[in-house]
Amino acid sequence: MQENLPPCGLFRTTEPLEGKEQWVRAGMLVYFHNHSQQGPPLVLLPSENHNNRWIFHEKGYLIRDLAYSDTLEALKPEGFYVLEEPIYLSREEFIPEQTLVQLGYNRSADPILFLGQYEDNAIYFPDSGLKCTVEVFDLLREVEFRLPGQDIDHYH
Repeated sequence: MQENLPPCGLFRTTEPLEGKEQWVRAGMLVYFHNHSQQGPPLVLLPSENHNNRWIFHEKGYLIRDLAYSDTLEALKPEGFYVLEEPIYLSREEFIPEQTLVQLGYNRSADPILFLGQYEDNAIYFPDSGLKCTVEVFDLLREVEFRLPGQDIDHYH
């Protein structure tokens, strides 16, 4: 890892990547790697979404000017969380605290909360959710668990 670079993870671009503006624009979801086989850090673009989680392209765009990493806005990892406080959708409608949610993103890096549903002794998450702003991050507490055979680090 290079000095003063953020850790690998999900980010929102706030500026286009110089020299690659047509592909890496402002307001995009990217996976930032603070290292690459060539040495410099790189960003990977989302390829496809399965079960509300992104799979990223294997080939990315090198970041030649390391100051570009300072323009990236860090995002919480995709995964499972519990709401610490209710989210009010209107005066009468709200999502109660302690609701199990799956956090995902759209290609514009907007957070999406998928509300857990219980049916036939299984918890599942629908493929449509509630689009939020990053302020929702303050309401989320990570739920940590493992399933047999689960691949923990599916990005690397």
